[in-house]
Amino acid sequence: MVNSYYYDGNQYIPRSQTDGNKGFIMASAASSAIMGTILPLCGKPFERQLIKEHSQNYLYKDAFLNSLNVSGLDKKGVRIIPMELSKTVNDYSLGRNAAYFPKERVVRINTDKISSAGFHELGHAMNDITGKTGKILSKLRWPGRIAAGWMGTIALFSTPKPKDAPKTNFDHVKENCGKIAFACMLPTVFEEGMASYKGIKIARKTGLAEPLIKNLKKLYGKALLTYIGHAVATGLAVGAANMIMEKFTRPKKVEQDSFYNLFI
Repeated sequence: MVNSYYYDGNQYIPRSQTDGNKGFIMASAASSAIMGTILPLCGKPFERQLIKEHSQNYLYKDAFLNSLNVSGLDKKGVRIIPMELSKTVNDYSLGRNAAYFPKERVVRINTDKISSAGFHELGHAMNDITGKTGKILSKLRWPGRIAAGWMGTIALFSTPKPKDAPKTNFDHVKENCGKIAFACMLPTVFEEGMASYKGIKIARKTGLAEPLIKNLKKLYGKALLTYIGHAVATGLAVGAANMIMEKFTRPKKVEQDSFYNLFI
């Protein structure tokens, strides 16, 4: 007979360490599977589009290099660092990525390959320097990601209390950790969307042809999809891990009409 106890008139059987270990393994595997499925699914369209942009770079380069002046960001101290001139081999120099660095107020980008992505990075600069909402979202990005990571850790904690037991603030957080993790990723999604919107406006000011503007919207839409996918995957992965851990570690309630449940 397994040791049991009573709480609030109901009988419960505590879970074993083996159950907890199984739950941890299954929760970790489920989280990895969700992230490993959704992230590539949402990221591949953007990666393919970005490679296509390499062959069309000449259509955007001059407009991008002129965009600092047109947007007035040059007067705010923003600079473009052409990474094709860098001796360091990385994603920036290879044209696989571009980024705005707020502390330095610089955009690192290979202007020979992905100038089309540069307008978006200048949109980040606009968020960082002008406008209250964009600035707030920019500052919330990393804290949000860190908080989402903490939700993932909390999801893997055991749930030793009966479901009917009074809930603490921590219990409420754990029960909703998937939703909280998703919410923590939203500042990144919204800030990226704002950067694309402002980047398109900058591109228009340079006189870029409308067909090229439409192509930018397509590229930036696929880029935003990767961030939306990351937010959704994070929420689902954390939520799934929490549900699995709860299933394997929450004490079993013994039904009053089932004496057999006391024996395993």
